[in-house]
Amino acid sequence: MRRKPRRNLLFASAALAALLTLGSAGLAAADVNVGDRAPELVQAKDGRGKRVKLKGYQGKLVVLTFGASWCKPCKKELPAWDKLARKYKGVVFLAVNIDKDPAKGKGFIKEAKLGAMQAAYEPDGATVESYEPPTMPTTYVIDGRGVVRYRHEGYRAGDEKELGTRLDALLAK
Repeated sequence: MRRKPRRNLLFASAALAALLTLGSAGLAAADVNVGDRAPELVQAKDGRGKRVKLKGYQGKLVVLTFGASWCKPCKKELPAWDKLARKYKGVVFLAVNIDKDPAKGKGFIKEAKLGAMQAAYEPDGATVESYEPPTMPTTYVIDGRGVVRYRHEGYRAGDEKELGTRLDALLAK
């Protein structure tokens, strides 16, 4: 028995529309915004190879930034955030490097001469995929309960003042 081409076309069109709807919903759900629960760090490790997890910082304010050696604004952002980390001693500042080559990532972090920030490396990109930051660098401020309270995209000179103001407001609560 031969099927009618029109019925097949309608079925195929409906199936495609459903897939596109589900696909776009999945992408939107992965984009972490203010008010969302911060996804856990998937494969992030410190310089000694020990796993780094957000749940280890429960109860603390965390400034989480994603960057890489190929990101020019990241090279300026990290030293600025490191200065803030010296001022806000009770706040955890964590830089997650996503370079595919771990040696490049470690070299980039070393070159930034971070003293107060913690560094983590995740060359497989699993965590950055769960956050889907819109640009590099992107910084998330996460409260002690794991909720994103502020998201900062990119970096321009002077952005540290804005981040400091946000941290002051969150710490005052």
